[in-house]
Amino acid sequence: MAAVHASEASPAGQGSIRAVVLAGLAGGAVDFVYACGVALVHGRSLLRPWQGVASGWIGKAAGEGGLATAALGVVTHFAIATCMAAAFALVASRLRQLYARPLAAGAVYGLVLYGVMYGLVLPLRFPARFPRWDGVQSLTDIAAHVGVGLAIAAVLSRSARAPLNR
Repeated sequence: MAAVHASEASPAGQGSIRAVVLAGLAGGAVDFVYACGVALVHGRSLLRPWQGVASGWIGKAAGEGGLATAALGVVTHFAIATCMAAAFALVASRLRQLYARPLAAGAVYGLVLYGVMYGLVLPLRFPARFPRWDGVQSLTDIAAHVGVGLAIAAVLSRSARAPLNR
């Protein structure tokens, strides 16, 4: 079997799908750790952030659902992160220079993700609480999203440069 570089492979190829899933897991893990840390700092249950995510599906009842609704939230969280990775991969398949500069591309993508989450998604889901600027908390939210963007860009950039066995 000949080695083929990912840049020569089909964008919808099996290696690309694997890379998107891994990038989604990496980006999701960054935000997972951040959200759990914020919950702990504020004296909240580690289930609360994930029940909040699950509330997008089942409403306020998610808060009383215990581990089951938290699990739904975690699965949803990583699915969203994988969609974020797929969006980056789609844009980068057309703008290959994003793979050449993963630090810059990832940082900018993280800022875009923050803007979408805090300017659109969260205000639609929680209109009484968002948009908001909360000083240090908002700065750490931005930093976490930059971390998500960096993780996604790093995994996908590395995958784009790695040889695939065909």
